[in-house]
Amino acid sequence: MTQASFAEHPLVWEGTIDHRLYQKNIADAASHKNTLVILPTALGKTMIAALVCADMLYKYRDKRVLMMAPTRPLVSQHLKSFSAVLKIMEEQVAMVTGKTVPEARRAVWDKRDVRLVFATPEVVRNDLEEGRLHLKDFILLVFDEAHRAVKDYAYTAIAREYVGQSMHPVILAMTASPGAKKERIQEVCNNLYIEHVEYRSEEDGDVKPYVNPIDVKWEWFDLPEEYRYIASVLRSMLDERLKWLVQRGLLGKKKDTRWIFKRDLIEAGEALRYRLELTMEEQRGPIYVAIMNQSAALTLYCLELIESQGAHSLRAFFERIEEEGGRAHAALLKDPKIMEVRALVEKAPVEHPKARRIVELVKEYCCGSSDSSNKQQQKGRVLVFTQYRDTARHIVDDVLSSTGIKASRFVGQAKRQGDEGMNQDEQAAVLQSFREGEFDVLVATSIAEEGLDIPEVDLVVFYEPVPSEIRYIQRRGRTGRKAAGSVVILAANDTIDTRHLYASKRRVERMKESLSSINAVLAPVKRAFLEPNPVTAEELAALEGWRARAEERLRKEVAEEIGKKKGGGPVDAAVLDAEVKSRIQQLRKKAISAEEEMLTGAFQREVERAARRIHTELAKAGVKGADVELLREHLSLDYPVLNEALKKLEKLRRLAWRNEDTVVLADNLAAAKGDIYSIRVEKVMQGRAVVMINKKWRARLNHYDYSGPRELLKKGATFDVVGELYRQEGVLGLKVKQIV
Repeated sequence: MTQASFAEHPLVWEGTIDHRLYQKNIADAASHKNTLVILPTALGKTMIAALVCADMLYKYRDKRVLMMAPTRPLVSQHLKSFSAVLKIMEEQVAMVTGKTVPEARRAVWDKRDVRLVFATPEVVRNDLEEGRLHLKDFILLVFDEAHRAVKDYAYTAIAREYVGQSMHPVILAMTASPGAKKERIQEVCNNLYIEHVEYRSEEDGDVKPYVNPIDVKWEWFDLPEEYRYIASVLRSMLDERLKWLVQRGLLGKKKDTRWIFKRDLIEAGEALRYRLELTMEEQRGPIYVAIMNQSAALTLYCLELIESQGAHSLRAFFERIEEEGGRAHAALLKDPKIMEVRALVEKAPVEHPKARRIVELVKEYCCGSSDSSNKQQQKGRVLVFTQYRDTARHIVDDVLSSTGIKASRFVGQAKRQGDEGMNQDEQAAVLQSFREGEFDVLVATSIAEEGLDIPEVDLVVFYEPVPSEIRYIQRRGRTGRKAAGSVVILAANDTIDTRHLYASKRRVERMKESLSSINAVLAPVKRAFLEPNPVTAEELAALEGWRARAEERLRKEVAEEIGKKKGGGPVDAAVLDAEVKSRIQQLRKKAISAEEEMLTGAFQREVERAARRIHTELAKAGVKGADVELLREHLSLDYPVLNEALKKLEKLRRLAWRNEDTVVLADNLAAAKGDIYSIRVEKVMQGRAVVMINKKWRARLNHYDYSGPRELLKKGATFDVVGELYRQEGVLGLKVKQIV
């Protein structure tokens, strides 16, 4: 791995952007022609865009740059990131969204001193159409989330206008994935006038120096006959449940049960539970039945345990769900086929071949010569990763212990049934013992994938492949930090291991194939030669002076804070310098670290919580939806968390965008027929409520006439609805079709 250094550029603050050759190569190419940059998450698309912007702003002092992102939170995030690394004054940067009134937007577009503008695409398109904006003075347009540039999305019209208006158009488009299909990639390129595509993965030559140099090997094993029989029984039961869900349209467009995976069932379960939250108790029967089948199908994916882990994991799984109880589990355990499978695993069939290979690998790496002169060379540490605690325990207590090899388990803090987990002190003690050489093998679950200070190891073993590219990178990165490392990935033939590997390979290879051939068919864009007119030394000095003044203001604020805490008196200069430096670093790190944060499990859990809270708020908001910025403030969410939570709800088809600022539950988009009524809840009873309508009529609201959020049905609550009045046995009733 290369020694740490920083990018050097007249308009980039020193020490803010790591120097990475691939980023420089891509940025250099993107400064001269319309470029689509395709980079996996966390490889630094944002910093590449910052470098290209810096180059254009520096070379052409009388020109401007426009960066666009699909939503206002993303625009805000980019503005903060760029402001942290670029030498540019506050008055030279502006953000334009639907919240900005037309007159103010025109002022931004007309003011050429505003050199860097961040905007949402709908606003840019509208201002182009209405004559408020002309793009001839913009030397660069940046399109984030460029895969959206299909059909009539705003990006398409903006790119067309830009190429038509500018004599020297340069476009930078960025995405993590444009899609695997060549037709989709071609459409994006055509719509954005792309002349060149830059794609990188961790395996590319100019990326490798900045990632761990690691030898990765795959080893394949055939399952024993007993395992294959058990898996076939469980597979037939699983297929029955999947077909039931497919017939009712609960798994989206998927029809072939061979290509339905746990992720599909988890998403279906999330969608069903979201629907359950919005449904009255009396209407929940069909949803409960669907959840029962979804839960049973998800449980039957335990066939992956016998295939990928071994009989020990499947046996422990059955014991656990029996203790947990639950209707779906109880019904499943009474099935004669499951009873047969349990009897087979209780007989303790042969060990999984992966477990035997673990012993061989550990002996190879850990049992070196006793000669002290060769010990350092031949004896090494091994880190074994497995997805399951049961497997970790089995490898340590049974597989390795029986051969006399010292090993320790390393798992998270969360308590699981039959497993207390490890608190932070216990984790620290295990890592310290590992570091000091008390044992040479650490068998860990996902807790060791991120964040913790795991000692350097010589060999990392994946007990099973992982479908997540992020987790793969994290696991692999535990070796090869200081010297060449090795990774061995164990996989069973014709199992979930195989599917995880080949599905991932197919996606990557299909996209690579499409991208490798697409550059040959991309047409060049005609542009006039533009003589560089670089920023002068005096202007650079002014920019640096502005930052110095800003830091001096921060210094005064910090000095006042420290003085108040001390109760008055002089502030030690060294303490003040250290605190100011720390705060500046924190501000910069917070601004530029969003992509890296996405790698952490804690971040993903925060996103899940935020998605549920947003869903609840949108259910209350009804058909009018909610402003995303107000949502962010109300729920106290950071922009990266907000953006990922909104993406998650979009993927689940629970959320839609009314415009660039407003989101609404997807179910509320369709206009309901009926009259609008203002209602006030007077009384809530089992199965119905009494409401006052338009302050005139008292009516009954039955459970089957209301499918809105339960939170609204509280005494004294008031809200507007689209509905229909009717009489039943002389009693006025209200059927609610939509919350307004």
